[in-house]
Amino acid sequence: MSKTDAKQKLIQGTIDLLLESGHSEEITSRQIAEKTKINLAMINYYFSSKDELISIAVNQLIKSAADDWISIENKNHSSYDRLLQMLLHLSQLTMQYYSLTKSTAIYELTKADIYLPYYIIPLLEEHFSGEKNEFEIKLMAFEIISFLQTLMIKAEDFFKYSGKDIRDDHQREFVIETYLKSILKNV
Repeated sequence: MSKTDAKQKLIQGTIDLLLESGHSEEITSRQIAEKTKINLAMINYYFSSKDELISIAVNQLIKSAADDWISIENKNHSSYDRLLQMLLHLSQLTMQYYSLTKSTAIYELTKADIYLPYYIIPLLEEHFSGEKNEFEIKLMAFEIISFLQTLMIKAEDFFKYSGKDIRDDHQREFVIETYLKSILKNV
């Protein structure tokens, strides 16, 4: 089995375990090895840790759902509306898989490479149509994604702080829309 095949098999096996259990913190390296029939040591050979493997698997679950959404997005709407709808959709997916995404969001914020902001850069570029330079766009994308990740991780504390419960669809939509308007300022 090639390195790529083994890595993909470990990721797919982890996705299967995530879907079965719904709790990333309960999955052990031994369970992944048993599920995939790949030697336990290969997890740390191919990935820096079990946490990295789980993060990749959760992100593939969410990316797959996000890709489905992106493929059907309505180009007739403004870039702002499409960005808002994308963020609302992704936040809904995050809350749907909350037991999985909370721990992976922590991993992404503290250890993983920065990649999620790249998904929204095209919509920000379209929205600002040349008014902002590449660095400003990247900074905004990073800020938006980091804010949403932190919001999801700190859902309970955010409720105590703001009175807005992001676990509720309507309140989460209000928070995200208010934030996005404040960040983009010319909407």
